[in-house]
Parts: sequence; C-alpha cells; structure tokens
Amino acid sequence: MGITRPRVTQAEYAELTGGVTLKSMQATAEAMGCRFVYAIIPPSGRIEDIITAQARKKAMAIDGTASKHMALENQKLPNDKIPCLTREIAQEMPSDFWSD
Repeated sequence: MGITRPRVTQAEYAELTGGVTLKSMQATAEAMGCRFVYAIIPPSGRIEDIITAQARKKAMAIDGTASKHMALENQKLPNDKIPCLTREIAQEMPSDFWSD
C-alpha cells in the first residue's frame, strides 16, 4: 500500500486531535490508492441559501443606513428595495461579501 502501520496510527491520532493537515490526508489517500476530497457543505445542502442569506444581510444593512439618511429629509425607500438589492448583491458578490 506504500504506507507503514505507524504512519496510519499517527494519521488517525492527528485526525482525532485536530492536528491533521490537508497535505497529510492527501498523502495518506494516495498511499491507499484513493482520492482525497475536502468539502464544505452548508446545513441546508444548498450553497445558494447561504449566498442569499448573506446578500440579504448586506442589503438590510445598506437599506438601514440609507433609510436613516433619507428619514432626515422625510423620504422613504420603496418596500421592494430589499429583495431587489439582495438579488443584485448575490449576483455581484463584492469583495467584502463574506465580511460583516
């Protein structure tokens, strides 16, 4: 198989203690004739849900700031602004998309 028993034990221990690296997992998989796959899976199973939620959060923050400024001038944003802005932000995914 190309991997020693002590190395397997060491890899298992590293995995249990959180000390495993992607490089060591790749090497272990290759030694076993396997392919190593690393994935991030959202709770709902759909990345679109995560993107939409983050875009909505950003849209609401923008709307809140704009509404405060507009209130000073007795103005108001249209009610459909949040869904429209959410779609726009989700499509553009600006560089600060994942920051709060």
